[in-house]
Amino acid sequence: MTRRRSRPADPVASGFGRRWWSQRWIAALESFGWASRLARGRRYARASRVVALKIQSGRVDAEVQGSRYEPYRVRIGVKTLTSREWAKVVSAMASQAWFAAKLLSGEMPANIEDAFKDVKLTLLPRSREDLTTACSCPDVANPCKHTAAVNYVLAQKFDEDPFLIFKLRGRERNEILEALRAERSRGASAPEKASARKPASKKDTPLSAEIHRFWQAGPGLDQIRVSVSPPSVWGALLKRLGLPPFWKDAPEIRLALDRLYAKVTERAMALAYGGRGMKHSKGEK
Repeated sequence: MTRRRSRPADPVASGFGRRWWSQRWIAALESFGWASRLARGRRYARASRVVALKIQSGRVDAEVQGSRYEPYRVRIGVKTLTSREWAKVVSAMASQAWFAAKLLSGEMPANIEDAFKDVKLTLLPRSREDLTTACSCPDVANPCKHTAAVNYVLAQKFDEDPFLIFKLRGRERNEILEALRAERSRGASAPEKASARKPASKKDTPLSAEIHRFWQAGPGLDQIRVSVSPPSVWGALLKRLGLPPFWKDAPEIRLALDRLYAKVTERAMALAYGGRGMKHSKGEK
């Protein structure tokens, strides 16, 4: 009788890790040779045996109900990035408008790991040395099924809030967003400061001497190009501000506004490009 070789657990099929960043969390752990051990904890996670979970900077503390009356205590330690390393990551993310727009609207960019790779760092643990696990159970295997169950539930939490991955690596959501805004502001103000320090040219003419030409088009007007395109992040303002307090009883108002903004965008594109409108995929749901 031949045995079938066990396959690595599919987090999506098992109901854990539905978003790409959560799937990569499980995949990163499986790459350490933990696939079979993680599979042992999947049943515990499905049965809601993880009764408590707390995510902090560099660590996860959890309680898992096993065969004994008292829950087992699980601790997962994750190597955090230093302040200097985070400064490099934020600078790399801020240099890409797409990263900044996505993150400031509360979304995780699909290629966010590229920003970490650019500064020779990783968002997810890259080896066993970046991760430590401990459980109060008598099982000698490490990670045990209780620790594995916590990792699956952790993937679920990442689905709900991707910024928890950043928290685990040492930075809170508001710290990252504030640093991003500050970095973007410095980048935007740099050209203004440079132009302010530029010495006046001998060719500069006072406005009073050219007042008669004030409303005439300059020679460079035909070089100006205007590009009209849909926003890179749909409903960014709605996502950042959230629902107003007086609309708490009608949460569907966000979907209605999202569809309305999609129609406005479609109409604007049609006007800009002679009737060639652009459908909004979210509005067609």
